Amino acid sequence: MLEEPYRWVEAIRNRRDYLEDQLRGASPVVATRYRDGVLLLTTTPGPRKVFEVYNEIAFAAIGHPADIEKLRKAVIDIAHLEGFNLSASDVNLQRLVSFGIGPLVKGAFDEIFRSPFLARVLLAELDPPSGDDVFYTIDADGSFVRAGHVAAVGSEESVAAIAEALRDHVPEASLEDALESALHAWARGRMASEREEGEEAPAAEQVVDFLKNALADLNVEAAVLDRSVPTKSKFRLLGEDDLKPVLSAHGKA
Repeated sequence: MLEEPYRWVEAIRNRRDYLEDQLRGASPVVATRYRDGVLLLTTTPGPRKVFEVYNEIAFAAIGHPADIEKLRKAVIDIAHLEGFNLSASDVNLQRLVSFGIGPLVKGAFDEIFRSPFLARVLLAELDPPSGDDVFYTIDADGSFVRAGHVAAVGSEESVAAIAEALRDHVPEASLEDALESALHAWARGRMASEREEGEEAPAAEQVVDFLKNALADLNVEAAVLDRSVPTKSKFRLLGEDDLKPVLSAHGKA
């Protein structure tokens, strides 16, 4: 195959199509800024998808749980090695993505005799030294994109719908308002991935009905990087008390 470049290109194209097909039905992850930091939200029937990486950096992903766990551990190892060799202040998201997880995922994707990582990753950093770019998304082929106030991982359709839903999101919103916005954006993203080609975007009432039905069978998983916390680690999983005001408004007890 190495002697026939077009066959390699075809194999890469097939891998890309396979990954897109496998990840299409995944529940998207939504990330936004809010007044005290950064919020990450998704839904899951079981395994967690949002984790702490290092002090002010969080990790979330969609895909196969085993691959998500491999990538999570890899990012943690890279971050701690960076902190040990340099200092904690030198551990930043740009370096973790550009010199760590990005090349790792791309290497697995390009080696056609090796299984690629069946995952898309979102990383968030609280108050990065570079300024407004607090999110990175890493695709299954190793390509990555920076984002500022909002970001998402999911299918192409769901990410586009989430971006549109959060177009007017206010970074200074309260946590409760940010949760409400993120939950509605998640619903629009989920509906977009299930919508037939050419079908119109749902009305607000349809989104509310969809959320009520979806939340009956799914658990909302949300976490924040909270700058108001006095400890080094700014990561906090949101508990029942944090989520109850928003979820109860959508019929989830």
